[in-house]
Order: sequence, then C-alpha cells, then structure tokens
Amino acid sequence: MRAAQEQQNFACHIITLNPEAPATQEILRSLQQQGVEAGVFTAVDGRQGYPQLQPGEYLNQRMSMLRNRRYMTATEVGCYLSHLRAVRHSYEAGHQFVCLLEDDVVIEPDFGRVVRELTREPRDIVRLMALKLRRRKVVGEVLPGFSLTRPERGTLGTQAYLLSRAGMEKFLAHASDIHRAIDHVLDHFFLFDLETYAVEPHLVYERHSASTISKRAADAGRRPNLLESLLYHPLKMWFSGRRHLYFWRKRAELYPNQWPRELPGKSPRLRGKGRACEALLESPGGGQLAGE
Repeated sequence: MRAAQEQQNFACHIITLNPEAPATQEILRSLQQQGVEAGVFTAVDGRQGYPQLQPGEYLNQRMSMLRNRRYMTATEVGCYLSHLRAVRHSYEAGHQFVCLLEDDVVIEPDFGRVVRELTREPRDIVRLMALKLRRRKVVGEVLPGFSLTRPERGTLGTQAYLLSRAGMEKFLAHASDIHRAIDHVLDHFFLFDLETYAVEPHLVYERHSASTISKRAADAGRRPNLLESLLYHPLKMWFSGRRHLYFWRKRAELYPNQWPRELPGKSPRLRGKGRACEALLESPGGGQLAGE
C-alpha cells in the first residue's frame, strides 16, 4: 500500500527526442535496477524552427534582447518548453514530486535510495547535479555520505533535478514568460523565491555526448538597438539588487557558507571561477576552469 502511494505521489521522466536511443534506454534500465519507475517525456523539437506555443506560454523576445542582448534560438525555446511542459504534466497529474532527467546523463549507483529519502520532506527544488561550483551551506545529511546543501548562487544545468509540488507551482507561475534559457531560470531562483537545494556528491553525471534536446544553435537574428543597449546595464543592476536583497532576507539559511572541499561530481563540463576552485578542478577527473 505504501509503495503504491509513493508511486502515485512521485513521477520520474527522461526528457528526450529519441526514446529508443541506447543512452535513453540505459538510463531507464539503471533507474529500474534501483527501484525507480521512470518514463519518457517526449521533448519539444526546435531543430526545424520555433515550436508552436500552447495557451499560457509567451515567448518574450523583447525581454530576451534586453537581458541576453540577443533573441532566444529555436532550439533554446524547444528545450525550455520541454521542461516547462514536463513540469506542468506532473503538476496536472497531481504528483507531489517530479524528478526530471535529460537524456545525456549517467545514473550513479545511489541515485534511487537518495531520491527516495529526499521525497520524505518537500523542498521546492533539489538539484541532483551541477555544472558550476558555488559557495554553499551544508544544511544536513540526506544519507551517510550524501550532504544536502544550499547554494548561494545558481549551479547551472538542468540535467537532473527534483521538484516538490510547491516548487512546481512557483516554477509554473514564473516560467511561462519565456525569455532566458531554462537553466538560467532555475539559477535566478531569487526572482520567484524558489527554495533551492543541491546534493553532494552528485547523483548523476553528464556524458561527453550532447543531449538530443540541444540548448543552443546558430544565433537567432539581430543585435540590440541603441535603446536596448542603453537599458542592458541598468536592468542588470536591478536584477543584481534583487539578488542581494534575497541574500539578506535568507542570510540565516545561506550563511555561513564555503566552497566544496572535494570534487562533487564527474561531469566533464564541471567548472568554477576563482582560486578556490582551481585545486578541485585540476584534480584527477576534474572539470574545467571558467573561460577555458
């Protein structure tokens, strides 16, 4: 009875354009071996042009130009919509938790038991891997050998994350206005009070091969005009102010913090900035420094 109830409350989806690909099937097998029942969520294809939007979705290219100094590409929009619709699908199905995975990851051996433990207590979002090292506060132990942390800033990447129902609500309310890459939406959690946690060591790592839901393709059109160029830095300062206000409001939850003492994951693109990251990133199996 308990197992059936947990299954009803929890969903796990692999977002992919190619459900039959060997990498996708390997993820499904790995999850099944760990007792995680998962399915495939067909991604939105942006490779042939901008995807058709559904009711409630708005592509805000004007804001994209102001914030990114370029338009979002069709593949970025496709990737964004894939995550947005996967979250909406689970929310409308009544799930209390949804775990979303992209199709370019490898599942670590303890993934299943750590995720099951994480579903015992709802948190808005727990990022199960990251591409960027950040200062973070260790807030507890999920299981022996696995720490729960509160990153000070966004950790980059949407390869694997767990959302609670409250997190789904916040995400859906904020993310239907589309103007940034989906991982940047999660990284700007301070804009919509998405309580963000992370797990160390990571529960998945990224393959060398790219995901089928490509985030970026050729540039999408014109450069910013004079007014848009003039507005870029004031707008950036305004968002920076909001971030620092969030830091102050959440200071008890975010501080004191420190850099990881050990490399938290195996992803080849794992990177960081500053001297504090160099020893970790240059260690065997380390990632890359920012700008490399």
